[in-house]
Amino acid sequence: GNAAASGESGNAAASGESGNAAASGWRGIAAASGERGTATVTGRDGRASAIGGQCIAVAWGQGSLAKGTLGNWIVVSERDDSGDIVDAKLARVDGETIRADTWYTLRRGEIVEVAE
Repeated sequence: GNAAASGESGNAAASGESGNAAASGWRGIAAASGERGTATVTGRDGRASAIGGQCIAVAWGQGSLAKGTLGNWIVVSERDDSGDIVDAKLARVDGETIRADTWYTLRRGEIVEVAE
């Protein structure tokens, strides 16, 4: 299944096999809980969660965060003051370098943990 939300504080969740959830508005939330799902946020200050098996969370909007459960993947991006992407990184939630159920973003080219 696929789910999409746009507008301020929109939420999208996808469960089931290969589901996709996308949130494009400001402070949107996207979560993928099924097998091989994708959660993507493109709006400012969004949050993407990969909580199923073999999922990926993509934080593409300015100031957005990503997290996942053990074994999943996160993608985080960094933007300049004009909103242009200057860097992006992909990482596996391994429980050591990237901890499970922990928010991450990209700052000065490094994936950093963000306290809630």
